[in-house]
Amino acid sequence: MVNNATIFSDVLNAWESWNVTDFAEQRECLLSVQRNMAELNATLASVMAFHVQQANILLANPHVMPGPTGETNELYAAGRGVALVVLESEEAEAKIAAVAQITAALIAGNGVIVCSGNEKFNQILISAVERSQLPSNLVQIVALEEATTFIDFDVRVVGLVGSEETQWQVNHQLANRDGAIGLLVSETDLASLPTSHDPNLVLRFITERTRTINITAVGGNATLLELGS
Repeated sequence: MVNNATIFSDVLNAWESWNVTDFAEQRECLLSVQRNMAELNATLASVMAFHVQQANILLANPHVMPGPTGETNELYAAGRGVALVVLESEEAEAKIAAVAQITAALIAGNGVIVCSGNEKFNQILISAVERSQLPSNLVQIVALEEATTFIDFDVRVVGLVGSEETQWQVNHQLANRDGAIGLLVSETDLASLPTSHDPNLVLRFITERTRTINITAVGGNATLLELGS
């Protein structure tokens, strides 16, 4: 039986390549999952399609920023690392929330470990992923009770679909970890699903980076600087 450390390592290794994959290719891989999902559950497939579309609007192209000395500055997004999605509810709405977070995490450039005890949901997800263009090991599914163990690994984002009590417990565990700060994205309101319906959900799973290119000379064009009034 594969142990948790190996599972985390496999997803982390898959993420390293996925994170430098062109966004257009990432999008096509996610759309292949969405098409497979449509054969199994139309509602979950529509959730995937929505968040892929929103990510395309928000992340497909870098944002050009001012270049005060003649350089080109671009703001772009990258994945944070391995994201952990914890599904502790059996309700139909919980599946929607889980798919929203899984889709947002993947299209943002992360690897994903899903902790779920919902066997029907797990089989749908496995079938959609295995027949898709996603790289192997990028998505792994483990038992719900393994969530606490994986949170102590170097997961960079935890997506929780569950109760407010569990939200507090996960937040407390993340706060007490050593190393990089882990973010918590939670959906505890399964009646209205505010997080899952957020068109900017993908932005919770990214890290921002800048790319600077000097296009005039080493150090840029100093004549464009102005001191004083």
